[in-house]
Amino acid sequence: MSRKQIHIDKEAVTTLAMVKEGLLAPVDGLMDQAQAKEVDQTGIFKGEKFPFSFLLSPSGEQNEQIIKNAKEGDVFDLVCDKQIVGTITTKQSFKIDKQARIKLIYGTTNPEHPGVKNTLKRLGSYAICGEYDIDTTSIKEQKQLCQNAIKKTHAKNISSMIISAKPFHRVHERLIRTTLVKSDLMVIFILKNYEDELLNYDIRYKTVEYFVEHFIPKNKVVLIPLEHTYIFAGYNELLLDSIVAKNFGCNELIIGQNHAGLGAYYDHDSLNTLADTLTNIDIDLMSEFVYCNECTTLVSTNACPHGSHHHIKYHSSSILDLLEMGIMPPAILMRSEISSLILSHLFPNRTAKLAKIHQDLSPSSGLLDDFESTDFYKSLMNLYQTSSLT
Repeated sequence: MSRKQIHIDKEAVTTLAMVKEGLLAPVDGLMDQAQAKEVDQTGIFKGEKFPFSFLLSPSGEQNEQIIKNAKEGDVFDLVCDKQIVGTITTKQSFKIDKQARIKLIYGTTNPEHPGVKNTLKRLGSYAICGEYDIDTTSIKEQKQLCQNAIKKTHAKNISSMIISAKPFHRVHERLIRTTLVKSDLMVIFILKNYEDELLNYDIRYKTVEYFVEHFIPKNKVVLIPLEHTYIFAGYNELLLDSIVAKNFGCNELIIGQNHAGLGAYYDHDSLNTLADTLTNIDIDLMSEFVYCNECTTLVSTNACPHGSHHHIKYHSSSILDLLEMGIMPPAILMRSEISSLILSHLFPNRTAKLAKIHQDLSPSSGLLDDFESTDFYKSLMNLYQTSSLT
């Protein structure tokens, strides 16, 4: 006789796997009602800071009926996209306050907030806890990759950075280079979101990988995909990022001025509220970087004497808008090789037309070479930078 099924989504599968593999330690499993209440009231679990209870409470009438009536010892299959992905043995089931949980995650219950809206759809009224089994192969591999690099480099000072790279621009490069100067090893986590994106994870990973492979000592950098589940979408993101980085073996997390969740902890130029509750990891807040027309280079706003009217800021959304329109961003904003990779990805059907333009405008040896669309964009950037007639 087949077991009853609890249906969960990919975000739940990933988050359960992260906990199973210790990435959210001290949390090591689903919390029972007493544990959940304590964590939600104190923000502390096993003596360490954790923002809210870790629960499994999927929405859906069938899910809620099964969980509501579950008895200790009942075993259920966990199903995602019609595939059995694991099992759970019931310890306890209990009713939760959905609005209170939403408030803890996002700091608001406003239904117009995109995170609130999405989580309300996937959050049920009953939670189940107990021992569970789920596939953690990919996370095991990522942890092993990181540990191998630490062992190979004998790294003591291991820095980390969490980026979406939407898109990967010059400030990302500067932050990475600055960090490498003081680090034995750097772990770069690249966020892997679930919603549809203009730049999917594969192309974003490819751009960061290209930079690492060609422009910095690649033996000092490890690239790790980080599933960006709903628990990271709220104002506790900085705390959770720190916990994940620490559990990967890092002892420092590099963050920029616009890091999500920073406002919850940043007060009077310090991060004491967060740093005092985390052990074995430091938080390094980088200053804002801009391009200064007077300095003619990328500078920290803390080290530039010129006013903001001389500064070009790196707004990722605006750079992405240029790319979406098929316009190549200036080289001061983004390296031409990176722009080429992205534009070739966004406009795959341009190749034939670009080949003709490339042949007409570029210096040629007279030989017909193999053409890739990235060749066109690189040549175009060279023309942009030719200044004798300007």
